[in-house]
Amino acid sequence: MVQKRLPDSDEVIYSTYPEFEYEYANVHEPKTKRPKDQLLTIALNKRKIDGAPVTTITGFKGKRIDLIQLEEELAAVCRTSGSSRMYDIILDRDVRKRAYVYLRNQGFGIQFAAS
Repeated sequence: MVQKRLPDSDEVIYSTYPEFEYEYANVHEPKTKRPKDQLLTIALNKRKIDGAPVTTITGFKGKRIDLIQLEEELAAVCRTSGSSRMYDIILDRDVRKRAYVYLRNQGFGIQFAAS
């Protein structure tokens, strides 16, 4: 006999609220390192769907809220739209130079990805 587990009452099954982000209670986020202790990598990739160029910034170590804040600042400085996924920042178009200048002024260690 197979026992089916019913969902707990505090478990979210589906939400249509656009600003909803599910919070995982057991996930431990690392503390955000100082900018001079981080080495970020800037790369140019192409999207799988339409082949449009996107700039990706990887290597951020810290809390998700700090990553989102950095992504919003970069999107404003680079005058483009962006998103953040799993410690990566994705910016539309080729804005590597603007991102490099901004991050270098903030004190981050920067390197370009090998092509």
